[in-house]
Amino acid sequence: MLRCLLDADALAWLLRLDSDPAHDEHRLAWLAEAQRQRATLLIPAAVLADWLVDTGPAGDAALKALRTARAVEVVAFDERAARELSRLHVFASTTDDDRWSRASREQRQLVALAVVRQASLVGEAPRLDAAASLAGVAFVSMGDIASLGAPPQLSLPLDPVESAQATAATALSPLDRDVFSELAQAFQAFDSLVAAPPT
Repeated sequence: MLRCLLDADALAWLLRLDSDPAHDEHRLAWLAEAQRQRATLLIPAAVLADWLVDTGPAGDAALKALRTARAVEVVAFDERAARELSRLHVFASTTDDDRWSRASREQRQLVALAVVRQASLVGEAPRLDAAASLAGVAFVSMGDIASLGAPPQLSLPLDPVESAQATAATALSPLDRDVFSELAQAFQAFDSLVAAPPT
C-alpha cells in the first residue's frame, strides 16, 4: 500500500483555506492521482495539532472534508519511531554524516516516522529532504508538486511512471463533488479533463 507522510507545509498546502485557481487545480490533480494509486495520507498527530490550533473551526472543517474523500490516518510518534530515531542518530554519528544534525528535531522525528510507517515523505524544507535521503526515505517536494503542469500530464512522483494507458486518470468519485463547495468550478473543470475513458 502506498503511504504519504505529510509535514506541516504539505498539510497546509492540501487544506489551504483560501481559493486560488492554479493552486486548486494542482491540489485536486494530486489528490486524484493519490486516489488512483490508492494512497493513504498519513498526518503526524503533532502536525495536525498545530494545524488545528492555527486554523480553528475552518481548518477542522477542511480536514473533515478531506477525510470523507481520501484515506487519511493520523499517526503518533510511538515507541517504534523513537527507536528508529535513535538508530538513525547512531548511524549518522558513526558515519559522520551532517545531514542528520542539520535537520531540526521535528524533521528528524518525521523521517523516523516515515521509516517505520514505510511511507514517502511529502514536504518542503531542504534539510528535511537531506535527512530523508540519509534514511533512504523517498521525498516529494511540495515545490515540485505546486509547479506541475496541467492535470492530464500529472503523475504522483512516488512510484515509477507506468504506461500511458495505466496512468490515465479516472473520474472523481461522487464524494469528491461535495468536498470544499467553494471549489465547485475547479472540480467541474477538473472532471472534464479526467472523465474521458482510457483508450
